[in-house]
Amino acid sequence: MPNLREFERRLGGLVEGLFSKTFRSGLQPVEVARRIVRTMDAGKQVGVSEVWAPNRFEVSLSNEDAPRYTQMEAALTSELKRVVLETAAERGWGLVGPPEVELFVDDRLRKGDLQVDASMAEGEREEGGPAAVIPAPMAARPRLLVHADGTVREVALDKDLVTLGRLPECEVVVPDKGASRRHAQVRTRDGVSTLTDLGSTNGTQLNGQQVQSRVLDDGDRIVIGATLIEYRRS
Repeated sequence: MPNLREFERRLGGLVEGLFSKTFRSGLQPVEVARRIVRTMDAGKQVGVSEVWAPNRFEVSLSNEDAPRYTQMEAALTSELKRVVLETAAERGWGLVGPPEVELFVDDRLRKGDLQVDASMAEGEREEGGPAAVIPAPMAARPRLLVHADGTVREVALDKDLVTLGRLPECEVVVPDKGASRRHAQVRTRDGVSTLTDLGSTNGTQLNGQQVQSRVLDDGDRIVIGATLIEYRRS
């Protein structure tokens, strides 16, 4: 899953030295993320017109694995919450409240073992008001901001597939010598946008790194040739 690959990349970037030294063996963080995704799938509830997935996860680790995780607990839980949001968006599931992830130690578990208990936890209630409800972000209206010739042009991603390149028939025309005729595409499904390079000559950069295919987050900066394109969801 793209969001799990992104999880590994982001977590490694946040704690690069610690991540590489601490997790050479034993239970890997991506295994925790995979288990949470499977638990979401197993615990989802189908309503009349929507599907709701668990949003609270209690992750139990062994005595041997737990110390390595406590060194980076804040970064890890933050990224696991992001995996929950991205998975819900990707699959069109709703959440009844913000994601919650807590780590626990279980003496009964052996090294490498893992247990994840999931539930649905409503968001905090305002006085006299209903619980917060977070539907799957299908209604999000993503867009691209194209910076060129000292101006900023906004292009709504209102189609499932939008092509970027030099050709006039591209939905996003990039008049840049460094851009290929059909350079890249952005596919949007259930509120989730994925950038894919179409075998361009000079490649496509995302946040300073050359990429082949990557799920986009609000504020991501795409560079094609010398042209900056921002991805926005809010």
